[in-house]
Amino acid sequence: MARVEKSIVFNADTDTIDAVALDGSRVSEWYVGIDESIPDGTYPEVGGVVELTYKVAGLSLDLSLTVLELVRGDYILYEMDGMMTGTQRWNHVPEGGGTRTTVIVDYTMPGGGLGK
Repeated sequence: MARVEKSIVFNADTDTIDAVALDGSRVSEWYVGIDESIPDGTYPEVGGVVELTYKVAGLSLDLSLTVLELVRGDYILYEMDGMMTGTQRWNHVPEGGGTRTTVIVDYTMPGGGLGK
């Protein structure tokens, strides 16, 4: 399983970040290559799903994110299924006058090393 962890400090409070980060129709603003994102009627609540279409090298790949846990202003945990499987967690921690957001993705892709 591969792991990616990235962190950034936003000059915003957690409510402002959640207003954008938990809007399933805006996922493409957070990820390069996401062409389309369609949240179901439950998203971002636990059990809710956002369906994503990822475009790379002329291919369209599908990915779904299912919310496993959500504590607004603190963290959200997703299960990923489709072009990759695994989990994705977004943590928000107040820092100075803003918020440090850390994204941790533990995933497996088909194709071994080539898939990664």
